[in-house]
This record gives sequence, C-alpha cells and structure tokens, in this order.
Amino acid sequence: MPRHEPSGRVHPGELLGEKVVMRRGADGKLQVVLPDRALKETTEAAERPPVGDDPRSGPLRDAPPYGGV
Repeated sequence: MPRHEPSGRVHPGELLGEKVVMRRGADGKLQVVLPDRALKETTEAAERPPVGDDPRSGPLRDAPPYGGV
C-alpha cells in the first residue's frame, strides 16, 4: 500500500513559483538545472581566551554547590 508523503508546497495543485530548467545528461536522461543562489557573507566568532585551572581540590570539584542553585 502506498504511503502518503506530503509535498513541500502549501497546496498540492499550486504551480511552482519559479521556472524549472532541465537538460539532458550524457546518458540521455533529463536532469534539473539548479539556479545559482546568492551567497551571503559569514562572520566567525573570535577564539575564547584559555580558562585557568580550578583552584579547588579534587573532591571539592566533584561536589555540587550548596543550596538549590
């Protein structure tokens, strides 16, 4: 029995909003040509400074803080 898989469009009868361009590949089958998309500039976060070692002793580092915090 076939499964129902909804399309990505809001209404199934809705036409595609953009022009679909196709070409034939080397094997003779049709292939969809994707439009060039505009690339955006990205920003990268700066490196964080190194964190110093915890001055507490080993057993105290593993214990949770006092109170409900």
